[in-house]
Amino acid sequence: MAEGDGAISAHRKGFGTRSMFVGRKMFAVLDRTGELVVKLPPERVAELIAGRIGRGWSPGVGAPLKEYLAIPFTHRKRWAEFAREARAYMGEKGE
Repeated sequence: MAEGDGAISAHRKGFGTRSMFVGRKMFAVLDRTGELVVKLPPERVAELIAGRIGRGWSPGVGAPLKEYLAIPFTHRKRWAEFAREARAYMGEKGE
Protein backbone atom coordinates (compact mmCIF):
# COMPACT_ATOMS: atom_id res chain seq x y z
CA MET A 1 0.00 0.00 0.00
CA ALA A 2 1.20 3.49 -0.76
CA GLU A 3 1.07 6.20 1.89
CA GLY A 4 -1.91 8.04 0.46
CA ASP A 5 -4.21 5.01 0.20
CA GLY A 6 -4.83 4.31 3.88
CA ALA A 7 -1.53 2.59 4.59
CA ILE A 8 -0.22 2.51 8.13
CA SER A 9 3.36 3.46 8.81
CA ALA A 10 4.38 2.66 12.38
CA HIS A 11 7.80 4.25 12.02
CA ARG A 12 7.25 7.93 11.38
CA LYS A 13 7.84 10.66 13.89
CA GLY A 14 4.99 12.59 15.47
CA PHE A 15 5.19 14.56 18.72
CA GLY A 16 8.91 13.74 18.82
CA THR A 17 8.44 9.97 18.98
CA ARG A 18 7.39 7.06 16.78
CA SER A 19 3.73 7.25 15.84
CA MET A 20 1.16 5.35 13.80
CA PHE A 21 -0.36 7.00 10.76
CA VAL A 22 -3.17 6.36 8.33
CA GLY A 23 -2.12 8.19 5.19
CA ARG A 24 -0.70 11.46 6.52
CA LYS A 25 -2.83 11.51 9.66
CA MET A 26 -1.41 10.39 13.02
CA PHE A 27 -3.85 8.27 15.02
CA ALA A 28 -1.77 6.76 17.83
CA VAL A 29 1.55 7.04 19.63
CA LEU A 30 3.19 5.32 22.57
CA ASP A 31 4.35 8.29 24.62
CA ARG A 32 7.43 8.58 26.79
CA THR A 33 5.48 7.53 29.92
CA GLY A 34 4.41 4.22 28.34
CA GLU A 35 0.81 5.24 27.77
CA LEU A 36 -0.95 4.69 24.47
CA VAL A 37 -2.19 8.02 23.13
CA VAL A 38 -5.00 7.90 20.56
CA LYS A 39 -6.80 10.59 18.58
CA LEU A 40 -10.59 10.30 18.80
CA PRO A 41 -13.60 12.61 18.50
CA PRO A 42 -13.74 15.05 21.44
CA GLU A 43 -17.05 13.58 22.65
CA ARG A 44 -15.54 10.09 22.74
CA VAL A 45 -12.47 11.36 24.61
CA ALA A 46 -14.74 13.00 27.22
CA GLU A 47 -16.75 9.77 27.54
CA LEU A 48 -13.63 7.67 28.10
CA ILE A 49 -12.22 10.15 30.62
CA ALA A 50 -15.54 10.07 32.52
CA GLY A 51 -15.39 6.25 32.44
CA ARG A 52 -11.85 6.36 33.91
CA ILE A 53 -10.33 4.61 30.90
CA GLY A 54 -7.78 7.35 30.28
CA ARG A 55 -6.91 11.00 30.73
CA GLY A 56 -6.59 14.04 28.53
CA TRP A 57 -3.19 14.36 26.87
CA SER A 58 -0.90 17.18 25.84
CA PRO A 59 2.39 16.82 23.93
CA GLY A 60 4.06 19.30 26.26
CA VAL A 61 3.21 22.01 28.70
CA GLY A 62 -0.34 23.25 28.57
CA ALA A 63 -3.91 22.10 28.50
CA PRO A 64 -4.75 18.64 27.12
CA LEU A 65 -5.73 18.54 23.46
CA LYS A 66 -9.46 17.84 23.06
CA GLU A 67 -9.02 14.98 20.59
CA TYR A 68 -6.27 13.10 22.44
CA LEU A 69 -6.64 10.42 25.12
CA ALA A 70 -3.78 8.82 27.06
CA ILE A 71 -4.62 5.24 28.02
CA PRO A 72 -2.46 3.78 30.80
CA PHE A 73 -0.72 0.41 30.72
CA THR A 74 -3.32 -0.94 33.15
CA HIS A 75 -5.80 -0.89 30.23
CA ARG A 76 -3.33 -2.46 27.75
CA LYS A 77 -5.72 -5.32 26.95
CA ARG A 78 -7.93 -2.74 25.22
CA TRP A 79 -5.15 -0.83 23.43
CA ALA A 80 -5.73 -2.60 20.09
CA GLU A 81 -9.45 -1.80 20.30
CA PHE A 82 -8.78 1.90 20.86
CA ALA A 83 -6.05 2.00 18.19
CA ARG A 84 -8.51 0.54 15.64
CA GLU A 85 -11.13 3.10 16.68
CA ALA A 86 -8.62 5.94 16.31
CA ARG A 87 -7.45 4.65 12.92
CA ALA A 88 -11.04 4.52 11.66
CA TYR A 89 -11.69 8.06 12.98
CA MET A 90 -8.61 9.52 11.34
CA GLY A 91 -9.16 7.53 8.14
CA GLU A 92 -12.58 9.17 7.81
CA LYS A 93 -10.96 12.62 8.02
CA GLY A 94 -9.14 12.03 4.72
CA GLU A 95 -5.99 13.75 3.62
